[in-house]
Amino acid sequence: MKIIAHRGNDNIHKENSLEAILNSLKCPYIDGVEIDIRLTKNNKLILSHDPFNQGYYINHTNSVTLQKQGLNTLEEILKEIKTDKIIMIDVKVDHKNIKRMQKALLNIVKKYPLNYYICSFNYEFISQLKKIHYKKGLIISQNINNKYINNNFDFNSINYLYNKKLPSKETFKWTINTKKELQTLNKQDNIITDKAKDIYNFIQES
Repeated sequence: MKIIAHRGNDNIHKENSLEAILNSLKCPYIDGVEIDIRLTKNNKLILSHDPFNQGYYINHTNSVTLQKQGLNTLEEILKEIKTDKIIMIDVKVDHKNIKRMQKALLNIVKKYPLNYYICSFNYEFISQLKKIHYKKGLIISQNINNKYINNNFDFNSINYLYNKKLPSKETFKWTINTKKELQTLNKQDNIITDKAKDIYNFIQES
């Protein structure tokens, strides 16, 4: 059972920030981090879960402006990582930007050979992501991507409330933050959490 820090969360620094990600990766009980990326106007990749930052729509904003607002680029993050722990990249992309995103992402990850797990809610994006040596997976919730639950990708990232039968493949459940939520998992499930230390302690107690 692997523990993945959701958005690199270390409960000290800002989520999806360089400081949070590096601090989480130093923790012996954390097996990896999950981060969110979005494409900027000038084809850079910025870490952000939300499409807007301080009133700026990320897709329509240059990366320099967003960096001045405190956001990190994916390259700033990856070049500082020195570990074989899981780097799970949640790709936030709409259908019209699939090709741009694929090109930008592949150009970056090939420069920094890490243990990548690349995933997205966008089924088309993952389906078209070919000729890569990294694991790729689909993000699934109760109402999104249900019809693709049986797919040929390497792993699934699934909301823990999804209660239908799952295929036997590597599975990550999100977002597990309490002992009660932890008790809903099967032994083979991996965990994506905002509360890595708490979850680790709960597991040790059981």
